[in-house]
Amino acid sequence: MSATRFLYWAVVFTLSFFFSGGCGESFKLAEVSGTVTVDGVPAANLQVLFEPQDKNQPSSIGFTNADGKYQLRCSSGVDGAAVGRHTVRVEPVETDDPEGSPLAIPAKYNTSSQLTEEVKAGANTIDLKLSRR
Repeated sequence: MSATRFLYWAVVFTLSFFFSGGCGESFKLAEVSGTVTVDGVPAANLQVLFEPQDKNQPSSIGFTNADGKYQLRCSSGVDGAAVGRHTVRVEPVETDDPEGSPLAIPAKYNTSSQLTEEVKAGANTIDLKLSRR
């Protein structure tokens, strides 16, 4: 991820935390985890951002591991995401590993995301099946 993109997402995440008051008792949170695959292959080193369509709710973020698995954490550090409909954004994360170069993710999954998911009360498994086509 370029420094500009990283800065953009850091600012978005910080502002959403600041204006939402963070995660806490005023929001219903639910556990969210899943696997991200790109063209059927589990994808590592991706940032998964859930932005509630209700802008009064806080955003949540997670990062995929080597198996493509992620778990969301609310902006204050509490596990989970706000219950409700979310726009989902997936961005590559740069690593120090020269062989782990960032995976190209189409804009329809990040800057111009068309991906939406519903977080329901209780535990949610939300697998994200992305395509580079």
